[in-house]
Amino acid sequence: MPFSADLRKNVPLYGIEEHTWSGAASAQMVMMGYPDPAHRLYYHQPDIWNVIQAHNSTDAADAGWATDPYGLRDCLMALNAPTTSTLEVFSVPNRDDVTFQIMYWMNKNRYPVPALTNGGEHWVVIIDFESDMEPDEGSMPSLQSITYYDPEPHNIGTTTMKAASDWYQEEWAGPVKRSGTWFGNYVAFIEPPVVRAKAKVIELPRTGEKTISPQDMVQGTRRLMEELRFWDKPPFAILRRKGIVNHPPILVREELKSGSEEKARPGYYYIVPFGFEKEISPRGVPLARVSVVVNAFTGRFEEVGAFRRPVSYLPEREAVAIATRALHLEKDEIKATNAVAMYQPSEMTHLRTYPFWRVTINDRALYVDQLGRLSNTINPGPSGS
Repeated sequence: MPFSADLRKNVPLYGIEEHTWSGAASAQMVMMGYPDPAHRLYYHQPDIWNVIQAHNSTDAADAGWATDPYGLRDCLMALNAPTTSTLEVFSVPNRDDVTFQIMYWMNKNRYPVPALTNGGEHWVVIIDFESDMEPDEGSMPSLQSITYYDPEPHNIGTTTMKAASDWYQEEWAGPVKRSGTWFGNYVAFIEPPVVRAKAKVIELPRTGEKTISPQDMVQGTRRLMEELRFWDKPPFAILRRKGIVNHPPILVREELKSGSEEKARPGYYYIVPFGFEKEISPRGVPLARVSVVVNAFTGRFEEVGAFRRPVSYLPEREAVAIATRALHLEKDEIKATNAVAMYQPSEMTHLRTYPFWRVTINDRALYVDQLGRLSNTINPGPSGS
């Protein structure tokens, strides 16, 4: 029987109020998600951010973080310390070690776990996992899925459940890249003492020669939903509501940088958005409540994300129009145009369910996010943002 440690009923989801505040939003969720309701305290994100800044590392080698692990830990300890013990930044090069500590202490003390993702760039809060056995001392549980709150998109937030294999090949594809105290390590918060054990994750193939057609992808996604039944857990249960339909799938090109290497590792996946049939944005675009991510080559389930409030996806034609206006080109000056939905962890997004557009006009590439904001380059966010 699979083992689960589901904390989502205790922990609220909050979205970032500023684009570098994933640490502040994560602290906000943690302090409102303690197991005893009497110990839950609500603080506004600007106040949390100020406390974090006062506690970030003063070591010159650690300069440049938005929220570093010390700043987040000491903020939590100052504003609302856990009642069971103290918090410890667990930072080691072996992600199997960190994974086990997360599983063990979540199960034992029922506290949500802040963790660094995307090479140290972004904070999320882990609220659930599923494994093949209970994580006890001396055991080696196999992690099967992990669920976390991501404070993006801005002022919304997303509940993401993903296969363990994809957690290891996406958010934990590599350790912290910024030089300094946490370089080369995977980072999460635990409550000491450290338990000497490891978890394991079976990594599955993600690439292939040919992508599945959009029509076959929709049919395959519906079969996966019936098989995996992730709609049995909130907030994905909305997928069973009357009037929920799928919107056209979006093929996304993915470029990740593994660890400190600068070589991109491209791949492709489909986003299959689901929303109420007649729920549309003021621009007339269908709104999505939940988006399922499926491997474009194998049809394998990778993740599902439920947005705290419905979102709309920017149509390709609008992304092209935004880029075209920015270049101030007349129609007869446009020789070639190409648009590709794209994901790379960056200032624009840390959500695979919320990618951006790369629009190439006359060999000039511009990037347009889901809100229509334009960028000339893909810029990494500050560490801990």
